Amino acid sequence: MLTWSLPDSAGNPMAWPYYESHGPVLYGRSLFALALGVALGAVTRHTRIAMPLSVLLVGAGQLAGRALRGRFDLPFWTMQWTETAAYLALTLALTGIAYLVIRRQA
Repeated sequence: MLTWSLPDSAGNPMAWPYYESHGPVLYGRSLFALALGVALGAVTRHTRIAMPLSVLLVGAGQLAGRALRGRFDLPFWTMQWTETAAYLALTLALTGIAYLVIRRQA
């Protein structure tokens, strides 16, 4: 549904609507957002604080990724897999942080 509603990229695979809705980056960012929400919830112990804060931080990360993407001269799929790997590394780190915080609080 998302890809049908996006504007045409005019053949440019690095255009943000196409790049961020196709390929592995979408899934890596989704896992990162979930892990960030869990970690913030574990640290703050308040869902009402963790949810909007995680939305803001994921949005800021997405904007930072967009800014950094223009600085690298990598082919389309190489860039997607590199960005996905960065999101997955951050996801693993956040999962570890959430685990440690939850274990300490128990």
